[in-house]
Amino acid sequence: MMVELISEAGDTISKNLRLNPADWSGSCLAVESTLHQLSPYIGKIKSTFARKLITTYTKPEDTVLDPFAGSGTIILESLIAGRQVIANDINPYAIALIKAKMFPPNSLDGAIKNAKYYISLAKKQSKDIDLEEVPDWIKKFYHRDTLKEIISLSQLLRENNEDFLLACLLGILHHQRPGFLSYPASHLVPYLRIKKYPPEEYPEMYSYRDVESRLIKKIQRAYRRIPMFDNNLRRTCYQKNAEELNLPEESIDAVISSPPYMNALDYARDNRLRLWFLGEKDYKKYDAKSPQSIEDFKNLMKNVMKNLHLALKVNAYCVFVLGDINKYKKSINTASTVMDIAGSIGSFVCEDFIQDEVPIFRRARKEGSCTKNEWIVVLRKVN
Repeated sequence: MMVELISEAGDTISKNLRLNPADWSGSCLAVESTLHQLSPYIGKIKSTFARKLITTYTKPEDTVLDPFAGSGTIILESLIAGRQVIANDINPYAIALIKAKMFPPNSLDGAIKNAKYYISLAKKQSKDIDLEEVPDWIKKFYHRDTLKEIISLSQLLRENNEDFLLACLLGILHHQRPGFLSYPASHLVPYLRIKKYPPEEYPEMYSYRDVESRLIKKIQRAYRRIPMFDNNLRRTCYQKNAEELNLPEESIDAVISSPPYMNALDYARDNRLRLWFLGEKDYKKYDAKSPQSIEDFKNLMKNVMKNLHLALKVNAYCVFVLGDINKYKKSINTASTVMDIAGSIGSFVCEDFIQDEVPIFRRARKEGSCTKNEWIVVLRKVN
């Protein structure tokens, strides 16, 4: 299907609006911006996938809204492509990553200099950290001196809105590799791997790990493929329930987003260690705000789409990446639910509906309620 979009400047842009999953197949880790790799985030979409959606349904200087922005993949790719961005998410960990990608330091040298300044302060203040106030489940992951440094540094970075450095610190919180700060642990979801790496056999993995050398190496990795984007582009980030995101009428050129999949992924539980260092003592309250049932999902999306309809310009696109959920021994297709809601609102037409199977290596959980198929639902506001 071919359409023509006319910009305010009078430029004609031809676009083939039929998507093809082959356009984003294969791994993108070796070619994407390394800002995408600041810190793990379960269930994030591929950067090449995000880029294809952005370049297909928007044009340079358009304003792209992601109301469920997660780790900020769509937001960063939009900035790289020369789009203005508005991000929103309710999860503090997501917000930390989004802001880090929106506003990276101008240079590697500047980032390292900044890091050394805060690390120096943190080392002095770490002596005053009282570990008696730290939950036992946190202390199990770290050497006590390493833990004091992490707590002190994370507090300083939060107080001074140093989002990039904070995201880098969150990215090295736990793993079994030498460049990370914890005792042997998994990387994506925090759990100790003591059975695989017994302390008596691997004593070096349970020794003190200094924060400074590891954080600086992490920063260097982040700058390996740093993107260049126009600092004049508008970059806005909200931390709200998406249902409460009320934007000016007809102010958005496109919505591109991946809504939560009815707790198929536990975004807060799976990031509970990182959330604790962000000052969030009760991670469970965030997962409780995710839709728990198909009715919750319907209500969420109906309210969100009503708001989006007001904010979108006429003929603008609303693109959702959704998944089928295997729950209670039955499959629930959230994409068809969204299309039904769009039909009930009556001001959207469906332009495209594409299935993309999720390869096993991209699934955080290989079985259970994990998404097996993604659906791209492309809606256009007609009035």
